Amino acid sequence: MSFTVSKSQSELYQVRSGKGSLAWGDITLICGKESVSVMATSDYGTFDHHWSHCGGEPKSFLCNLDFQYAMKKLTNGKLYTPDPEGYEKEIKDSIIDSRKGDGLTRAQARTAWDEMLSIQDEYQKGDLFFHALYEHELFDKVFGDCEGMPSATQPDPCAVDFWNDVWTPFINELEKEAA
Repeated sequence: MSFTVSKSQSELYQVRSGKGSLAWGDITLICGKESVSVMATSDYGTFDHHWSHCGGEPKSFLCNLDFQYAMKKLTNGKLYTPDPEGYEKEIKDSIIDSRKGDGLTRAQARTAWDEMLSIQDEYQKGDLFFHALYEHELFDKVFGDCEGMPSATQPDPCAVDFWNDVWTPFINELEKEAA
């Protein structure tokens, strides 16, 4: 098997917050005619993606990306993480819905409310939390099946901080270059 190796130019943008070692990032761009590779190393982790067809000038393309699209790509689809703080609301909503739908008696709803919320206090998240919910005697009446279990997510806090502290100043610099 034969491989071809070629050399190309890249551009390195160094973003520094001025807050000492906090909020720094190095973003490397390799721009083609209508493609761009982005590789970022930062205080918040590494982020990268290659857009093979960006439909125009690559830097202009990057300037017009929104948080959801850009960070989903730059995190390789791993933008969202579990949100255990959102589980409590989902548990309460499931109990209320089951009570309204006559799936639970008043006493069962009270028991589920007290016991299922205490499970969250004990385990908070992870496999033990979900296993304890699944093993609860009222699981079927509250959640129906595993698909009804709490599943709240939130954008990864490191991705949010990268976007705010590194990506946004980087984009501002690209916009100044274009002007």
